[in-house]
Amino acid sequence: MGSNTFIRASLAALLAFGLCAVAARAQGDEGGIETGDPGTGGRHTIQGRLYLPSGRKLDRRLRVRLSGIRVGDSSTLADDSGNFTFRRLWSGSYTVTVEGGGEFETATERVEIIAASREAAMSGQTYTVQIRLVEKRAAADPARPGVVGAEAVPEEARTRYEKALQASAAGDHKRAVKELKAAVEIHPQFPLALNELGAQYMGLGQLNEAADSFNSAVKLAPEQPVLRINYGTLLIRQRKYAEAEAQLARAVALDAKSAAARLQHGHALIRLGRGAEAEAELLQAVKLGGPAAALAHRYLGALYVERGDDRRAAAALEEYLRLAPDAPDAKQVRDILGGLKPAKRN
Repeated sequence: MGSNTFIRASLAALLAFGLCAVAARAQGDEGGIETGDPGTGGRHTIQGRLYLPSGRKLDRRLRVRLSGIRVGDSSTLADDSGNFTFRRLWSGSYTVTVEGGGEFETATERVEIIAASREAAMSGQTYTVQIRLVEKRAAADPARPGVVGAEAVPEEARTRYEKALQASAAGDHKRAVKELKAAVEIHPQFPLALNELGAQYMGLGQLNEAADSFNSAVKLAPEQPVLRINYGTLLIRQRKYAEAEAQLARAVALDAKSAAARLQHGHALIRLGRGAEAEAELLQAVKLGGPAAALAHRYLGALYVERGDDRRAAAALEEYLRLAPDAPDAKQVRDILGGLKPAKRN
């Protein structure tokens, strides 16, 4: 394979992976704000997200506590998107408790960390939980500034939305679409349902329908960066790079600390041939950390491959494999690494 052909093939391969996933579908992925990271000296991680099915934005940081025989009682603050993380845990039983204060009911979730093998115990595993917050009756005021959309969501629409999430979790995406369409028909001003509908359509490969849903969600809640991240990711997949860049640039402006926004904005900029800007965004995604950091290294590898900078491309791709050794494309990336010129990597 000629060098130019290899570069084109490598670049296409490195940029293609991950487009089917909606980077911000779960309301952000940057991890929680920790207070001391007490841990227990182990290698496992519990990470989670607090969510509000009503569609109301979680616009405050809640205290999340972790209790267990080995950890005692430790705590962290969830970030503005509801994400939290506890690291350095041994195997064992843990209870995650969310203190809702005067606004939400207290919520708890049990997590059993069981290493399936010695290798898993040595390398560590990540356990993910999603905790649904329930608003206290006295606090459920649709006129408050934190509401996503202009009106309260009717109970029937919320129920349909919940059923859609259950269907999606069970792998029945067509049923999820049906329930979400019903929720939106009942309450057209429901951006969270429209966002999830777009994600379901995207997973089914119905890109035009996904675009319509994401676009409608953005129009209803233009100040919500997660909606623009999803829409921008979809537009990249449709090869509408200029439109994608505009959406993702706005997402970054709305939330400069969103690694997902930085990641996808960098991806769109690469596609537009704006390499220096793309590199800056991807390096920011790496700095912010979280799950987006691994894919940011992958896209940086693509950028450096395109420039013919084999040394930096190899370093970025090797870091990607270190962070995501079991990624579905790991073999493909290793093959690309093998094709980089050794002399330029020293």
